[in-house]
Amino acid sequence: MTIPDAFHDHNFGRLTLRVAQSEGDLAQVAQLRRVRFRGNRGADLDRFDPLCDHLLITEAETEGALACARLRLLDGPALDECYSAQYYDLSPLVRARLRALELGRVCIADDRRQDPDILRALLAGIARRAEAQSVDLLIGCASFKGDEPGRHKAALGWLRARHTGPAELCPAKRDPLAFDLPQPGDIADQKGAMQSIPPLLRMYLGMGGWVSDHAVRDPNLDTLHVFTAVEIARIPPNRKRLLMGMAQSR
Repeated sequence: MTIPDAFHDHNFGRLTLRVAQSEGDLAQVAQLRRVRFRGNRGADLDRFDPLCDHLLITEAETEGALACARLRLLDGPALDECYSAQYYDLSPLVRARLRALELGRVCIADDRRQDPDILRALLAGIARRAEAQSVDLLIGCASFKGDEPGRHKAALGWLRARHTGPAELCPAKRDPLAFDLPQPGDIADQKGAMQSIPPLLRMYLGMGGWVSDHAVRDPNLDTLHVFTAVEIARIPPNRKRLLMGMAQSR
């Protein structure tokens, strides 16, 4: 993917966001992913990495990556050949002729996960890319830690009741480990159910995002995930202004 010069290096106060290009940059991304997704026990690499751009956030006073995410611009049939399409049948999005930016492997260093500026900088970088490349929607797989469905029943029921996507765009099942989101029933602790949704997914939902009507277990990473999409045109105007304001600031 060709990267405009404007995306190579962007400052957010003490933080710098750039697209990883050098071997050193890519090594920082690989190490952060190794720790966050594999417990520092083996590389977290796959066949999609060479097809993607890797955003990297660093700080002058700190060694190593503070956060990273990988992005891939997708048009037409390419949508059904992306990472998410391993698990979900994305033919509805292909038929709709939508231009998507796939987000994946979004992670923040363990000791900096409470630093709101890092997530804001990462979001601003993604917003700049989406705006510059005329993207219709952001897509990806939003994960829950632990692949036992019963552990996440309340959160998944909440998603089914309030946040499943439109029938004309929602993906169909593809993976043998897919299962329907559970019926919400009577969720007595609505606040608890909402808070048990991973922060990144809550953020996407806050931007008007939606999820698939089913989830997929991933024993390899000890997670389960739902397909997640954010239609750019449906992001609330105040949220969009905030994101683009951050994206344009230095």
